[in-house]
Amino acid sequence: MQLPQAEEVDHFGTPSFRVRGKIFAQFSRRDDRVILKFSLDELDVLRMSADDLFEPDPSWGKHGWTHVRIAGMEEVWVNQLLRDAWRRVTPKKLHIALESDT
Repeated sequence: MQLPQAEEVDHFGTPSFRVRGKIFAQFSRRDDRVILKFSLDELDVLRMSADDLFEPDPSWGKHGWTHVRIAGMEEVWVNQLLRDAWRRVTPKKLHIALESDT
């Protein structure tokens, strides 16, 4: 992980990625998906543009957790989605560290 302070931690048998204990991404039990955190407004916009790629989690979707089909998705888009999910759970001071690294 190239995101500041990101670490990989097991979460019910699948890798999750966290900053200061807060999850921002997790591998799904299905091979072609990851679970990312979005705001509900962001999720609405993403689903309007590519509904087949974004599926709210049945249990946690009301909190923004969404299954994202990344198989076949351009790497630059996957990287941006990960960075955005990371930003949602990190203090703003860490955002500056990320911007200075890019």
